[in-house]
Amino acid sequence: MSALLELSPRILVVDDNAAIHEDFRKVLCPPERDDELAQLEQELLGEPHAPRRPSFELDSAMQGRDGLAHVERAVAVGAPYALAFVDMRMPPGWDGIETIERLWRVDPALHVVICSAYSDYSWDDINARLGTTDALLILKKPFDNAELIQIAYALTQKWKLHQTQRRHAEQLEQLVNKRTTLLEQTTHRLESEIAQRKQAEADLQLANKLEAIGQLAAGIAHEINTPTQYVSDNINFLSRGYESCARVHTKMREALERQAESPTGAALLQEVALFERQLRIERLQARIPRAFEAVREGLDRITSIVQAMKEFGHPDNGNKTEVDLNQLLRTTLEVSRNEYKYVADVELELGDLPPVSCLRSEMSQVFLNLIVNAAHAIEDVVSGTEERGTITVRSGVEGDDVVVTVGDTGAGIPDAIRQRVFDPFFTTKEVGKGTGQGLAIARSVVVDKHGGKLSLAPSRAGGGTVFSVSIPFKHCINDQDHSNGVIV
Repeated sequence: MSALLELSPRILVVDDNAAIHEDFRKVLCPPERDDELAQLEQELLGEPHAPRRPSFELDSAMQGRDGLAHVERAVAVGAPYALAFVDMRMPPGWDGIETIERLWRVDPALHVVICSAYSDYSWDDINARLGTTDALLILKKPFDNAELIQIAYALTQKWKLHQTQRRHAEQLEQLVNKRTTLLEQTTHRLESEIAQRKQAEADLQLANKLEAIGQLAAGIAHEINTPTQYVSDNINFLSRGYESCARVHTKMREALERQAESPTGAALLQEVALFERQLRIERLQARIPRAFEAVREGLDRITSIVQAMKEFGHPDNGNKTEVDLNQLLRTTLEVSRNEYKYVADVELELGDLPPVSCLRSEMSQVFLNLIVNAAHAIEDVVSGTEERGTITVRSGVEGDDVVVTVGDTGAGIPDAIRQRVFDPFFTTKEVGKGTGQGLAIARSVVVDKHGGKLSLAPSRAGGGTVFSVSIPFKHCINDQDHSNGVIV
């Protein structure tokens, strides 16, 4: 294909008039001029040397059937025609429309110019037969030589471009297919390896998933922070610019009003007043400041979410640090807001807490699990209604412990299964919504890693559930077994 594109474009003329073929050949295939003679003419006569015309390879057919045979042979040998000039009337054989239909069945990429001195078909008729396409033109006889050369050059170059694009598309498709095959093979190998290890690594995968969520949250927060700051700076700039423009407008109007007694001033004032009415300037002056304020509020909201995500995803590196659990609760509520905002309101009652030495990200996961569970419990109750539930989050100090409780107004946990809620893989949620690992992992974090207690309060008359997390803060935690830390 690439070698074909380097050759002179091939053109087929299908016309029952031999003189027409000769005319095409004279115009499109003129004899080569002697370069030395042309140079001598330029020197003697002072005439500029004429640029070399585009060269074409021209074939002739007297009837549509002959033209079809030419096209079939050209396609068979891999040297298709770029362009065909087809006469409309060619008795006793096919007319131009039928000839073109048959040519396109063999070579759909062929560009065609209909040549006719008669109006056998309207443009609508031609469209109805051949369809709307950019590969078809109409040239009325008698044609102008320059017009013929321009059409031949433009359409053959367009054909070359289409062939080049098709070749590139084929190469790209081959490359994509090759890469896709490699990816499929790699995917199959990975799926096989994952299937072999899946059962043995279930707990590890869950832990990695929780860690990845935290890292992803921190990464997203970092990516959002820069454009948010950029937008905020520009909003402030636009707001100040608007205020300046509003002051200028006020001063200019006051100046015009002082000139209102003069004919010129009165006309200008009237023109300004008309323009102000068209722009509804009073409405704009009232609404634009409010719009800027709303945008700032939205940006402040984004900033708070970003900060919460950054804090939520902060790694522990395996070491305990002094943590403000109240701030950790606020951050977790911010991150999990999408889980409860449509079904519940949050009541936050935070007491004065001392710093607590703990694994920050793991305690975040504990609180996140409790809040999300509360949201799901409420959703099961209020779904399909206009009612909303309440999630209550409280913190305080009891003796040597910091205590955090998370309560909800859901349906509560039946007494028959209360003893099993901390068992691994136990869940009352529908398939695909819960793994039964959340409370089990939360228990391990609170009890085994922090020497604390995770308890489920007794059933309440009005339904709902309350979980309590107690973490000691006045003494160091040793490695002793704290399995008795779970209270049901």
